[in-house]
Amino acid sequence: MGALRSRYWRGLLGVGLLASLAVLGCGGGTLGAGRAPEPPTVVPVAGASSPPSLIKARSAYTTTSAAAAPWWVALEAGYFLEQGLDVTLSHVDAGAALLAALYNGELDITFAGAPTFVLGYLQGMETLIIGATSNVLDASIFVRPEIQRIEDLRGKTIGVTRLKAITDVAARLGLKRMGLEPDVDFFTRGTGGPAEALAALEAGTIDGASLPVPALFEARKRGFREILNVGAMNIPFMGSAVGGTRKTLTERPELGEPYLRALAQAVSRLKTDREFAIQVIGKYSRSTDYELLGATVDYYRPLYTVDPYPEPAAVQAVIDAEEHPGARTLRPEEMTDYRFAERLRASGFLDQLPR
Repeated sequence: MGALRSRYWRGLLGVGLLASLAVLGCGGGTLGAGRAPEPPTVVPVAGASSPPSLIKARSAYTTTSAAAAPWWVALEAGYFLEQGLDVTLSHVDAGAALLAALYNGELDITFAGAPTFVLGYLQGMETLIIGATSNVLDASIFVRPEIQRIEDLRGKTIGVTRLKAITDVAARLGLKRMGLEPDVDFFTRGTGGPAEALAALEAGTIDGASLPVPALFEARKRGFREILNVGAMNIPFMGSAVGGTRKTLTERPELGEPYLRALAQAVSRLKTDREFAIQVIGKYSRSTDYELLGATVDYYRPLYTVDPYPEPAAVQAVIDAEEHPGARTLRPEEMTDYRFAERLRASGFLDQLPR
């Protein structure tokens, strides 16, 4: 475990891990000295300084990984303001805490992994998905050097953060597409976190590990073999969703389309302005490791989607992974409100955004 105490690994933990949903507080800290750039300032946008009226919206993010970066950029670059929204953005723990805040009316529209919205709907909270900033699975499988081929994983154990987490789903679906049947040809085991998975891989107690950003960078550094990049396989699964409750969306429908417009602008900026993306992610993750931040941005940019349409196949994949008995009969259209994303598509606004 001595290697885990290196400055590089501390930088990894600073950026945060999507699967672990680490809590590092709401992003408002400044960047420290070093190679990382200074914190971003709000970029003036036409018409954003004195809009006729602003619609207030309370939002949250549940992770300090780059998965939440579209929300940070929408706030920092003034895109929420440009779309007439006065958004308060705070950090809320994933799962039960976020669902409670939505159900109690403390949040209006928010970021969350789609599994949270699916579970909330199945528990009677009427949580609905209205958009997404990513519709594909995100993880890579690393193995010990002696494992040369996918076929060599037969009978082997893959470490995941916890069973049914994104890392577990990625390992199961990714290897299944490569011809290995989960729980028959290979097995997954919860390790408690990416750091623990790496330690187990080094100790030889597991044969491979399914790792998210930025832990996969450390695995590469240590010489483990990246045998399968699941993110590059474009497997449908909604990890980064936009949503609220049916009550809020019915009472305040004016929030939906402007909110998705602002996120579309933010994703466009993330894809086309690498330095600004590094600044924003560094600020909210409280990391000053410029090299690591750049690698994180480069990894995520192909995964972000400018068009926030919530793909039914990505929602269905989340439903299929849910253990709640009600998931067996649930369909994406029951818990997805497509009207805002459809209006945005029809408006032509997305065609004007650089990719």
